[in-house]
Amino acid sequence: MGVSDTFVFLAGLPVEHRLPYVEAAIREPFTELQSAAFEALSDPAGLNRPDLVIQHYSDLTADVRLKVLARAELFAAAARDELRSPKEWSRRAAYQVLAALRPREAASTLARGLSDASPLVRESVADALEALANRYYYHLVAARMHGDAESRRFVSENRAAMMESLGPLLRAYPLHAKRVFIDMVIESGDDAYALVAETLAARSEPATYAAFIHALSTALTEPAVELILRLSLDPRPRLQDAALDALKLRRDAAFPALLASVLARLPHEKLEALAQRTKDAVWWHTVEATTEVDPFTAAKLMEFLALSGIEPLRRNDLLLHFVQSTDPEVRTRALSVLQSVGYPGLLELAQSLLEDSSDEVKLAAARTIIGLNPPNKARLLMPLLNSPSEEVRRMATREVASASFEKYLRSFDRLDPETREAAARALAKIDHRIVERLGEELTALDPARRLRALRVIDYVDAETDLRQNLMALLNDPDRRVRATAIKIVQLTESVEGMRLLVAALSDPDRRVRANAIEAFEDGGDARVVPVLLPFLRDDDNRVRANTAKAIWNLGNEAGRTTLQAMLGDPDEMMRLSAVWAIGEVRFPGAVDLLLARVEGEPSATVRAKIGEVLSRVSQKEAG
Repeated sequence: MGVSDTFVFLAGLPVEHRLPYVEAAIREPFTELQSAAFEALSDPAGLNRPDLVIQHYSDLTADVRLKVLARAELFAAAARDELRSPKEWSRRAAYQVLAALRPREAASTLARGLSDASPLVRESVADALEALANRYYYHLVAARMHGDAESRRFVSENRAAMMESLGPLLRAYPLHAKRVFIDMVIESGDDAYALVAETLAARSEPATYAAFIHALSTALTEPAVELILRLSLDPRPRLQDAALDALKLRRDAAFPALLASVLARLPHEKLEALAQRTKDAVWWHTVEATTEVDPFTAAKLMEFLALSGIEPLRRNDLLLHFVQSTDPEVRTRALSVLQSVGYPGLLELAQSLLEDSSDEVKLAAARTIIGLNPPNKARLLMPLLNSPSEEVRRMATREVASASFEKYLRSFDRLDPETREAAARALAKIDHRIVERLGEELTALDPARRLRALRVIDYVDAETDLRQNLMALLNDPDRRVRATAIKIVQLTESVEGMRLLVAALSDPDRRVRANAIEAFEDGGDARVVPVLLPFLRDDDNRVRANTAKAIWNLGNEAGRTTLQAMLGDPDEMMRLSAVWAIGEVRFPGAVDLLLARVEGEPSATVRAKIGEVLSRVSQKEAG
């Protein structure tokens, strides 16, 4: 007899005789037999015992379970009735059916079972909830890490129901102790923060609090770190304490990298607020336990420490840890950050890093020393002149030469003229940027610096390279600078230069006029004599003497006539300048002219000058 014939036969039996056979059939692992029993039990006009289908739900084959799903309303109502059954196995089965029939409501439905009087029911419900949570948690992580479209859809459809059930699930944690619920709360981010805050602030269940802290201290996910940092910023002290408790317990070597990734995504104002609230890096032991911190992680952690409210001595000690890194990029960044926080031992640290194995670190150390500009900068950088790295050598050479140049300028006024010139020429041989440096000095606000630069330019023959700079100084507001510029620049070789020289002849400063006349003389062009003749009557003794000397050297007799007249001038300064100029030009009869003058000269100063000139002339003739 087949299954159908059997059930036709059973239909003719009284209910009390038929029911045991049908219930036995629903337990058999054969779809055809279970299907026939299912129809008999669920038929309102037949046995009408959907409760027995509920009770044996765990025995049903997949095809028969689909039949249950197809009549969800009938069996959901039956399952709700079974939740009130005095039999624990009936209540357990009812929770299983409700979870299957109403998956979006399953979590909240099952959560009610956690308070069931039966350990069997509670354990079964907790297992079912764990399975649901694991599925949701899987999609939550997949959506975050990989952007999986199916996972995003699943999370979106089930988020509301899961969030609704999480409160009861967390409150019942001591009953089920399922870690996945806490993991799910952590992974849910903003959606679950209010629940997290409520749970950690209340601390009504020590076991729940301890489990939460343990999860936060061991979770290897960025949401866990984000949650810890958010708790750190929460104004409620208990939540801040919870964050500290979790950080103290972190032991994983991956934590520094996780923290750095989260810090990197924070807006600067949040990062700064979090850092400034941080008074101690309670997680620092995870950095010390890490064999090597990568450059990105090190950079973010150092940035955080630099902004932090940690006491400076402690903060600097933490930053110095990164100087010991095997990665030159990390060592370089550590030096830079220590400089930014004003580390007192920066110079000594930079000096020690000049001996680093990495050229990158040596360059950074050298730049730090250059920025600090200690008095012994050149001596510190001197060893780098022999570095195998061309870039390091070039920087060291430039800075050593620059320091030497600056030292030379500082001592310029204390040196005698001969030493000044010798030192300038020696410096020009080793400093390939001396022309550039002199050009910068010519633009200094202090006229004394401009004047020193002009003299050095004359010593090292840099007039041609700096011609445009020198031309600009012909209009310098300082008369000494104007006079010196005119004296050293070659102006007679261009129309523009001649124009400037002619303008200089009208300068109110006598030295400028005198030097301009000397410049015309140096040009050797006799055509300029008519331009100079009016200056033979200049009120200034130097200008008149220079003009007479220039005109004579350019072949005009008026020069000698003027000097002879100046020897008899009542003004002592005029006579002194005349003696100097006669000694320079030594026209025929000059010695006789001076000898004749010395006997009647009333000024001892002029007589002495005449004696000096005559002695010099006699020495040259003898030589």
